[in-house]
Amino acid sequence: MASRFVKSPVVQTSAKRSYAAQAMAKTEHVVPAAEPLKVSKLKNGITVASIENHGPVTSMAVVVKAGARNETHENAGVSHMLRISAGLATKNHSAFSITRNLQQAGTGLVCTQGREHTMYSIQGTRDNTDLIADYLTDIVSNQAFKPWELADSLPRMKTELAALTPGTKVLELLHLAAFRSGLGNSLYSAAHKAGSHGPAQLQQFITKNYTTGRTALVGVGVSHADLVKYGELLSLEEGAGSSSVASKFNSGEERLETGGDLAYVALAAAAPGATSVKEALACMLLQRVLGMGSQVKRGGSQGKLAKAAAAASASNHSVGAIGPMYSDAGLLGAMVVAEAGAAGKVVSAVAATLRSAAVTEAEVTAAKKNLIADVLSVQGSTASLIEDIGTQVLLAGDVIQSAKIPELVNGVSVADVQAAAKRLAGSKLAMGAVGNLSTMPYVDSL
Repeated sequence: MASRFVKSPVVQTSAKRSYAAQAMAKTEHVVPAAEPLKVSKLKNGITVASIENHGPVTSMAVVVKAGARNETHENAGVSHMLRISAGLATKNHSAFSITRNLQQAGTGLVCTQGREHTMYSIQGTRDNTDLIADYLTDIVSNQAFKPWELADSLPRMKTELAALTPGTKVLELLHLAAFRSGLGNSLYSAAHKAGSHGPAQLQQFITKNYTTGRTALVGVGVSHADLVKYGELLSLEEGAGSSSVASKFNSGEERLETGGDLAYVALAAAAPGATSVKEALACMLLQRVLGMGSQVKRGGSQGKLAKAAAAASASNHSVGAIGPMYSDAGLLGAMVVAEAGAAGKVVSAVAATLRSAAVTEAEVTAAKKNLIADVLSVQGSTASLIEDIGTQVLLAGDVIQSAKIPELVNGVSVADVQAAAKRLAGSKLAMGAVGNLSTMPYVDSL
């Protein structure tokens, strides 16, 4: 009886599973160590940068040193139209083919823009790396700009323009007031320019600015040798392309009266560009000393600016330091959202704090911890990491490795931050304002 029971299929199956489990337990799965960042330059001038982490997901991006900064008065808004057109038909694939095949692979194309760069990125499983590279390089190299597809994309642009928040508008106005042209060009097309960007104008911008010397292919989760091979698939105009005109800071203001109950105000002074590493880090630390708004969920604003605003008015308001930074220039100041009746008092108090901020060693120490956490948190996201690597390679010429970030930040002294505060105190301000501006003072009176 016992022998019959042992010979039953159920017991035999269980025994097989037990033996298999023991065999698996004895087998050690060795995970290859992640390889450090590798950067090389191809013969055609394209920069290739990769981090092989041996992960199951491959992230690949083409980053081009071209954006709103490269626009002229005649083609203003063309970079916005290029962002809208990403993923439309190329010379080799229809828009339907691109969308369908990427979706079948469980992925899709994302186009991200800044004032100085445009990034096309795709993330997918590792076994689809060849497919990702094929479509990504084709989308960047062989854009077709078919008139009927551009016309079909126009409602999307109009929707984006209609959906712009007051906070976005006020930052665009601040850049316009501070730089006028170049970095002052908006990330969004003017409403009256929507629909004016035809195939010829888009192709002219591509030919002039999408060149090999201004392009980087970045990959995470892919070997450097494979990425070099994929880089050869990019067919772009060779050379460095057109040079960007230096943007000079100006003390001015741009106001947009829209009514309502709130006033949105952004004011800032000139700051060093990101290529001046030590000075840029000092400004980033000063920004955190001033207070960047709430650091915890549902928390209140912290820092010197919030305290000054609270002392000036008991009304509801939100205050935080801002510090947009570019290759050769930057801004350091504050963003204020306040009830219209109290906006004048709050903004005046914030401006006075910007001109008289005192920095202590304890505040700088806390700011360093906050900055290191912020930078490492951003680099912890693969999508943010590939954009960070691409922009550093193109705009600064090298990449600061994450392991060196604590050392660089801790190398900034209290005196360096105090010097940044002193420069801020003696600088003229630029201002952008949107909303109900009935009590808002003009920038020359702040």
